Amino acid sequence: MMKFLVAACLVSVVYGQIPIPSREVGYVYKNGSDSAPVHLDVFIDLICPDSKQALPTLLQVAEMYGPTQLQLTAHIFPLPYHRNSFYATKGAHAVAALTKDNMTFDWFNLVYKNMPVLVNSATNQFSEDHMKDVFSSLAGSMGLVPATFEPMLDDPNIEEDARVAWKYGCTRGVAATPTFFVNDVMVGATPTWTAAQWKQLIDPILNPSQKRLLFKSHRLSACAPNTKRCEYLPGKIECCTSGEACIPNVGCRC
Repeated sequence: MMKFLVAACLVSVVYGQIPIPSREVGYVYKNGSDSAPVHLDVFIDLICPDSKQALPTLLQVAEMYGPTQLQLTAHIFPLPYHRNSFYATKGAHAVAALTKDNMTFDWFNLVYKNMPVLVNSATNQFSEDHMKDVFSSLAGSMGLVPATFEPMLDDPNIEEDARVAWKYGCTRGVAATPTFFVNDVMVGATPTWTAAQWKQLIDPILNPSQKRLLFKSHRLSACAPNTKRCEYLPGKIECCTSGEACIPNVGCRC
């Protein structure tokens, strides 16, 4: 009986294991160094207004620090209620394959620029074949050959890349976009964060001796007596009770 249970557990582990990708998941912006002291990962949906809002600031932050100090990696996490998101995602993988990852972020920006014609309300009456034509036309506007690009949207390898990347996001606890990680720790940043707010979070990582400055908020947050104010992220405040510590990027924890 014990041998049967062990065997059953091993089978469940094997079937529960997501496929190991042939390449590291995600797309690194402008050759950010693997040895950079700060790794900023973001999970985005290409038909998500919040992701669209967040990405330009993240690119600005990556430019501000440079590839030796900060590696920015974008992971595509298509949400199921955006009907065209999965094709946009497969389009990104196709562009990466066709351009050796040199134009992947150009594809992100192009899709976001054309989001008004890609959202559900604008495309509900169109077939999937029509939408593949739309995405192929977008690829053509980047200088790619539509006749080469469109079949890749149905290529099993591209399909697998898109699925594995999504499953990877699930293993990281991603359930919405954008979701941010700094050095593998999920942080409660928002799409509205400015480069200055990201700088407040990142600078103390690069300079541990630097005092963490309190974020100047327009609203004062008062904590009850016998509790301690904890600003664990810029603009994110909790009140720690006795026995709790204020942990940067996390909040009040015992």
